[in-house]
Amino acid sequence: MITINKVTKSDFDNSPFVISVFFTLMLLSLMLLTGTAQARPNAEACQLGHSLSKTFSSGAKWDMCWEVRPEEGIVLSEIHYTPAGHTRRRILGVAGISQIQTEYDDGSSSEFLVTDAGLGGSNLQTLSNEMCDGQLHKDSGRNVLCSMSQSAGYIYRYKNGQRRLGSKFEVFSISSAGSREYIIRWTFLENGTIEPAIGLTGQFTKTTSNAGAGWKVTAQNKLASSFVDHYFWRLDFDIAGDSGNDIIEQIKSVPSTNRLTKTKQTQTISSELAATFTPAEKKFWRIRDENVKNASGKAISYEMVMLNYGMQNKGNSNSPWLKNDVYITRYNACERFAVQNTGNACGSNVSEFVNGQNTNAKDIVVWYRLTHHTLPRDEDFSLAAPQWSSFILLPRDWTSTNSL
Repeated sequence: MITINKVTKSDFDNSPFVISVFFTLMLLSLMLLTGTAQARPNAEACQLGHSLSKTFSSGAKWDMCWEVRPEEGIVLSEIHYTPAGHTRRRILGVAGISQIQTEYDDGSSSEFLVTDAGLGGSNLQTLSNEMCDGQLHKDSGRNVLCSMSQSAGYIYRYKNGQRRLGSKFEVFSISSAGSREYIIRWTFLENGTIEPAIGLTGQFTKTTSNAGAGWKVTAQNKLASSFVDHYFWRLDFDIAGDSGNDIIEQIKSVPSTNRLTKTKQTQTISSELAATFTPAEKKFWRIRDENVKNASGKAISYEMVMLNYGMQNKGNSNSPWLKNDVYITRYNACERFAVQNTGNACGSNVSEFVNGQNTNAKDIVVWYRLTHHTLPRDEDFSLAAPQWSSFILLPRDWTSTNSL
């Protein structure tokens, strides 16, 4: 919190230099209080009324900040996890959706929902008590965010003697895009796991004349267009709080020629990277801190786990940013939107952000692309059930043993 004490004329002593310094400090104070959409949070203080926290019965805790941006909608920042009986540490500096690109199977023009229409503003829906089985949170006088606690099932189980049921803390908002709606949900588990997810629902009103690019909807006697949504998540990692010393590693288990064995290969990624998942190699990436270790001397880290891999789609050949599933870049304030990143000196899309900068022990940003193909069904009319796409951020060696 910034406190500005009352200053009298005698305090200035008619000094132009002191007056200049005073008004400079006033301006800086206002900038810190209001913030900007592009600003990177370097302090842990949340805007008044925009903090979230959950302490579980085990003593494990999550805490974070949130804000509303006109384009990205709800964005989380300063995400910290405290394992039961252990130290509070930061995982992410800023995290949110940086673009949703919709491609129609019949070749109709793509839509870029974040930059064309925005997930914030009037498209960010007002939530009611009936929509939220928890606590509602206001921004500009409207309830736009819901947080709630729920059972998460087994945290672990072994035979009959060792088992534990855990809990989870969920945060969600809803944004409209024409007749479609997107539920953006973050799930924070008691054991440190994070699951970002987006659910497509609403109405599918677009039609096509191409029978190969849609589905005949019997009740409404129309050919509903099929389409692919590309969801780009932007994750600015700040493992353990220091934003400038994270290391990213690529880990894969390569099968032998006869596929009877697998060999683990670990590679430090020292420069910016565009990569795809390779299920046969069980490839994944982890972000670790350069210095901070757990009690066993291992580097603390989080790994990224892909779900729904069968939905991944490279999109049309005119969209180079769709060729890869993961982009790893060094933090740059003007690299904000995965696609249609216009109006600044950075590249126009995430494929141009990968330009060879050193990422070893630097401030790392991961752009994570999920895709979902929708071939409408009769059951989707007139209202479609949510179709979820998600991935997992999993703690690796965050503690030396299971803290629960």
